[in-house]
Amino acid sequence: MYDMNGIPQGLSMALSRNEKAMSSFSKLSENDRKKFVDLSRSVRSKQEMNRLVSKLENGKNSFL
Repeated sequence: MYDMNGIPQGLSMALSRNEKAMSSFSKLSENDRKKFVDLSRSVRSKQEMNRLVSKLENGKNSFL
């Protein structure tokens, strides 16, 4: 499992509520996890974060 230290709190919370997305996130390469975390830093609302995280459900790179 990916170490959640250094991940924005909103992303961590959104992932914890979505088991499929958490599983996909943990399977990403280190580089893709970094890209996803960096992308999450630009999110400004809970709804945006949930939409971003839900993209992980459909495939590990659907957020790119």
